[in-house]
Amino acid sequence: MKAIIELTKPRQLILLLVTMYGAYFAAGGGLDPKTLALLTVAGFGGVGGVTALNMYLEADLDSRMNRTKKRPLPSNRLTMEEAFISIIVMILAGVMAALLINVYVAVALLAGLYFDIITYTELTKRRSIANLILGSVAGSMPALGGWAAAAGGFTPGGIILAGIVFVWQPLHVSALAYYFLDDYLKAGVPVLPAMVKPRTFAILVSASIALLPVLAWLFVAVEGYGVAAAVVTTLMSIHAIIKILRFAESPRREAALGMIKYASPLVAVAFVLLPIEQAIQTVTLLG
Repeated sequence: MKAIIELTKPRQLILLLVTMYGAYFAAGGGLDPKTLALLTVAGFGGVGGVTALNMYLEADLDSRMNRTKKRPLPSNRLTMEEAFISIIVMILAGVMAALLINVYVAVALLAGLYFDIITYTELTKRRSIANLILGSVAGSMPALGGWAAAAGGFTPGGIILAGIVFVWQPLHVSALAYYFLDDYLKAGVPVLPAMVKPRTFAILVSASIALLPVLAWLFVAVEGYGVAAAVVTTLMSIHAIIKILRFAESPRREAALGMIKYASPLVAVAFVLLPIEQAIQTVTLLG
């Protein structure tokens, strides 16, 4: 069972679930036990199952990289047959739970599967730097699905929150690629750090991060709340850009690790603060 859980990449899964739950509560989702239970199954089964399928399809790549060769499949702690059966069960459970919430949650889950498995893993991961963009689309789907679970559809607020996750991901993925660049080169995976100079990398990723506060303030304009989340996101984005530019001046692995550690709090802050602000607004209006 432990090996199966490892297939879902628990740290990544938890972060994506934070965006899903955060978007759900930001959209006014309540504490109904049935809905939350279904959302949890949809998140773990759908998001975790798709991640596990990604690892299943990339088992050969993982066996060639020092960072990943101890994962369940390359290390033979789990057979391919056992993994496949577990993955199918997880994904089916996730889709069924999503459908019981509403069709929009299921569409978001299936879109995540399509962009992660078809366009990212199968079509671009081993061939093109476009994998960065397509992988980012997949990672934004849990936030969109969480919003839809409460809002009943893909309304502007949910699309903006999905956009926040989308523009954040190049920092996380590229910093990770810089830190483990030798592994990626050995495996033959095209990554941004291997294709551009550090200064160009810094400009591209900084431009992406600069969109974070733009989207956070756009959310305020559209939904009428989220000022605290926008302010903190703005300040953290400025700090992130400073770290990125400093890294370009001295591109060392230690600096890349610092960006990796900063990336998760940078995106999580909006999904933690927005539900709080939404709840305060609701209580104020009721009062």
